[in-house]
Amino acid sequence: MSDFFVVDPAQVPSIAVASMDATHHEEIEVVNEIGRLIKAGQAGKLDREALQAKLDEWIEHTRRHFAHENRLMEEANFAAYGVHSHEHTMVLARLELACKAWQTTGDLDALADYVLVHWPEWFRGHVASMDTMTALYLSRQGVE
Repeated sequence: MSDFFVVDPAQVPSIAVASMDATHHEEIEVVNEIGRLIKAGQAGKLDREALQAKLDEWIEHTRRHFAHENRLMEEANFAAYGVHSHEHTMVLARLELACKAWQTTGDLDALADYVLVHWPEWFRGHVASMDTMTALYLSRQGVE
């Protein structure tokens, strides 16, 4: 199942700021591993401890990811900072809620719905729109 991708890294467009691009690819690696753990669990081979550890890693990575982007936007006086950072706040809250629900209920199907359906839809759209425009602006400000 190592060839299973929630998000295929080859399908994620590169953006103009290398640190943002690298962070996206790190996150994809974590989410793809979570996806594989979920698929194994749905096949009757659930490793709760490994899944929980990866979910915790994902939350922490996302916090750092969003804080980094927010800092870059703020420092560069990016006009759409408020909209972009608000989306980060909402997405992080939804991620934390999905993970907390998993811890509380153990409902693997609900977690799978978030990880395998809702998050990748958001991620692809966010990278292709908000992050692409943000990175273009930041790169013109000298951010690498």
